[in-house]
Amino acid sequence: MREIRFDRFGGPEVLTLHTDAPRPDPAPEEVLVEVSYVGLNPLDYKIRDGSSGMAKDLELPAGTGREMAGVVVGSGDGLDEFELEARGLAPGTRVFGMRAPGDRRGTAAEVIAISADDLAPIPGEVTAEDLPRWAGLALVGLTAIAAIQDDAAIREGETVLVHGGAGGVGQLLIPMALEAGAAQVWATGRAANAERIRALGATPIAYDEQDWPAEITAATGGRGVDVVLDTHYFSTFGPSLDVLADGGRIVVLPSLADTAPAIERGIEVHVPRITPGRDRLDHLVQGLRSGAYPLEASQVLPLGEIAEAHRLLEEGHTRGKLVLDAHA
Repeated sequence: MREIRFDRFGGPEVLTLHTDAPRPDPAPEEVLVEVSYVGLNPLDYKIRDGSSGMAKDLELPAGTGREMAGVVVGSGDGLDEFELEARGLAPGTRVFGMRAPGDRRGTAAEVIAISADDLAPIPGEVTAEDLPRWAGLALVGLTAIAAIQDDAAIREGETVLVHGGAGGVGQLLIPMALEAGAAQVWATGRAANAERIRALGATPIAYDEQDWPAEITAATGGRGVDVVLDTHYFSTFGPSLDVLADGGRIVVLPSLADTAPAIERGIEVHVPRITPGRDRLDHLVQGLRSGAYPLEASQVLPLGEIAEAHRLLEEGHTRGKLVLDAHA
């Protein structure tokens, strides 16, 4: 089968398409999935270049990718037909999911073995054309749930600023913040994505045309916002501390973010930690199915163009999710 692997840390060029990779054998509690699409995330290139904490002790050569959508084609001997039916994971079922944080194997392959606990079925009415969105749902969705439910603890009537409102996580943070009771959400993004941000329910601030700290200060009458959800960090974390209201809190998404500047100022700061689980995956199913979480897959590339996909990820301007077609 075909699989993407890398044998050293480095740039996108270290990613290689292997056409004779062995088909994996599922462990007792694992499901075998024929992958249709692979969702890509900034975490992928940070593991590839060695800068992510998840790259520590990674055994090379290694696969790449953390999430996918596909079809169940088998299972380990610990999952009989009754168990698979009970979980909604019978052979032939379309599924989506992501590997748990401790599972370092990739998903950019034609067939993968993955824990049954890390999958959920895709509703039957989802069309083939809509399937790429589901491949990109799990990681950003579980991240957004952790940021909103576990860390931000948004209360009714509070105000929120989202950095990167048109990105994969941002497109879920906005509706989830409103769902949690936020009275007003602002979101930064490029001017070209202003209408998309507005459609998600937030007031756009074009960071490439406007001084976003000044805009927030003016919009809040100098009070600042109650919560900042920062998907960018590097250029936004410091200035965000200055636009927080008294008692406000900031959630910063990069796992290796230096939170010391906030702590030194007595500001509540959180770095979300993904909590896998079928209940949260099912919550994402309900949100995407109902239209409440209108995540978009902005571009689908063939599996063999993985290096180009990583270059696009590193540019940092991808709108929605970037997805690979595992059979193209």
